[in-house]
Amino acid sequence: MHTNIKKPILYSFRRCPYAMRARWAILSCNIKVVLREVDLKNKPSSLYKYSPKGTVPILITSQGEIIDESIDIIKWALESKNYTSENIISLKKFSSEIYNLIKQNDQDFKYHLDRYKYPNRFCIESNKYHQEKAREILIIWNNNIKKSKQNESSNQGSLLGKEETIADWCIWPFVRQYKNINPLEFENDKSLEDLDCWLDSYIKNDVFQVLMRKYSPWTEASQDLIYP
Repeated sequence: MHTNIKKPILYSFRRCPYAMRARWAILSCNIKVVLREVDLKNKPSSLYKYSPKGTVPILITSQGEIIDESIDIIKWALESKNYTSENIISLKKFSSEIYNLIKQNDQDFKYHLDRYKYPNRFCIESNKYHQEKAREILIIWNNNIKKSKQNESSNQGSLLGKEETIADWCIWPFVRQYKNINPLEFENDKSLEDLDCWLDSYIKNDVFQVLMRKYSPWTEASQDLIYP
């Protein structure tokens, strides 16, 4: 389905980590979109018209192109001419190492995270196993960040070497979701100290406040909401 529109349209859900990383890229790249906040329990029919998956995020570009994968939305945002960060070169890198790390998050970590957070949904008697398996991955990421800080004297470090990459953008919303299950336990875990500092660099960023603004669910009768 292709249409001519004035501004890109983004179907999103405020707390979805996939939608969060897409919005983070859009905000970081100074792009304005028409935001359509989706009620996941009452999804608009147009969501399925643009993508049969019916999941967020979905972006419809000004040229009518439909992008229904968050990583592809990040790529699209980075190709804009509005992005002025000195890290633009590193953020535009799409190496196998970056993709493998994102894959580890989206498949392995997300699998255990969901079962740790929602044991009843998955009919699990105990979520401790999945908590520990997710934590094992977090420790690996923590050590990567720790190493990058030691080698480059970076304030918060990064998941892959001295520079921030799209792997950092893609993964921090999921780490935040894990931490929010039991924040005190996470903060007191000595094995996750560097990861917590890295996560704070996103949560305490001014962009985060814009990222997490609350909006009413969009309906066919709603007026366009320009974001941000």
